[in-house]
Amino acid sequence: MRKCYKYRGGIGVFDKNGKSIFDRDVSTLANNQIYLPTKSELNDPTEGFCSDYKIISLIEMFKRFSGDVKKQYQGLLEKFSQIGIYSLSNNVTNELLWAYYGGGHTGFAIEYDINTLKDSLNYNKYFQAIFDFDVDYSRRVPTADLTLFQGKDINQTLKTFLGTKSYSWKHEEEHRLIVEGQGLFDIDYRAITGIYFGCRMKEEQIDYIMSIMKGRGLSYYKMELIDKTYKFIPVKIEDKYSNAAKYIANNIDYDVDELLQNSCVSEKDILLYRDKFIEAFESLKNEPYIKDFYIATIDLDSKEPLLKIFANTVNRITPVREFNFKLNAKGEVYRIK
Repeated sequence: MRKCYKYRGGIGVFDKNGKSIFDRDVSTLANNQIYLPTKSELNDPTEGFCSDYKIISLIEMFKRFSGDVKKQYQGLLEKFSQIGIYSLSNNVTNELLWAYYGGGHTGFAIEYDINTLKDSLNYNKYFQAIFDFDVDYSRRVPTADLTLFQGKDINQTLKTFLGTKSYSWKHEEEHRLIVEGQGLFDIDYRAITGIYFGCRMKEEQIDYIMSIMKGRGLSYYKMELIDKTYKFIPVKIEDKYSNAAKYIANNIDYDVDELLQNSCVSEKDILLYRDKFIEAFESLKNEPYIKDFYIATIDLDSKEPLLKIFANTVNRITPVREFNFKLNAKGEVYRIK
């Protein structure tokens, strides 16, 4: 399970409209959302710098024949300017990051399970809409040429145009998620696994965050300075609301008979597998960001019956999600990827 961290500011920091950044960040956290800016919104003015003179020179050299190629390349650059970028760090103990992005150690850092975060943004196994990688750091601006578009390594292309920064930023140990589209995105609340509080964060802010995140089974830590050193370590602290009721993000009503009849499952198979479908639906009805179930069917072509459930989601990138289940040797339902 790979963990990465998003640093957030503390009390006393305001945006250009005079609104509290702390309140904004805590609200986004509680609402199970993340904000993905475009490269122009990031704080580094050299973001996305890339030397593409080789591509431009080649297009100009064959301009009589390359009009369409030039348009396609310009369209690609425009696409890169609209892509959402979520910046995280592989390091939660870096004192500079706590100073820059953690409100001078008065803020907090969110711990994400990267695989769960990625799955919540794109769960369509037939179409990859999210990419992630560690940022490359270089003393020179990367050079792009046409070989980047000949292979199948999309990550390398994205790294060249959107994932390389000056060596001066190396201490950030950045991990990036690249998503088609920008702005606020809903995520699976289970992608958040812990909260780290800065060493200067006040107790009332700690209590506030714990109270709005109660029931989610999160781990909490307070950053502490190791005596007579420049190093910080996270020390686990008690969840003040550990006895709170379990957080439920969703609760979908469904009619199993209607869903099965709509999919033309035979009466014989409905009688045989109805209870198994109910078990499957019960395991899914609290899944985050599903609006409703719209069909359930069964595939009997393989050696083992495959129960399939399709749901509408609130996700704008992958609006439909498919869930598959099989039966083990004891006849119990279990979910498969």
